[in-house]
Amino acid sequence: MFKPTLKKKSSINIIPMIDVIFFLLVFFMLFTTFRASPEGLNLQLPKAVTTTQQDENDLVINISEDGSYYYDNQIITLNELSEIIENEYSNPENLTAIISADENSQYKYIIEVMDNLRNIGVYNLALAAEPKGEEDEGQ
Repeated sequence: MFKPTLKKKSSINIIPMIDVIFFLLVFFMLFTTFRASPEGLNLQLPKAVTTTQQDENDLVINISEDGSYYYDNQIITLNELSEIIENEYSNPENLTAIISADENSQYKYIIEVMDNLRNIGVYNLALAAEPKGEEDEGQ
């Protein structure tokens, strides 16, 4: 009389969708992890009213809060700084070195870098600072 029909049920395969979601999750996790400031370090520079823009070709040395020295986003020692200047800059007397120190770094780290630069022959030194805005005037 009646014949049973075996109909194949259609189903949605969600495995490819899970793969795509997992890939997007990993991508955004890595993207936000590697996001950094333009200098590569998150330094909180002190603020000053009298700041001037420096040349981009100047030597920039970053000092973090814990006293680590950085050149070109690489951690270095003071001896390595001397070697870098001697190897990369032919005329250190005309070189301007910008010391960009975190506002909470100890003064002795700045002096160590300045002494090291003067021993090499770099006498044009500048200290980096953020321009003081109107909202900072009350502080």
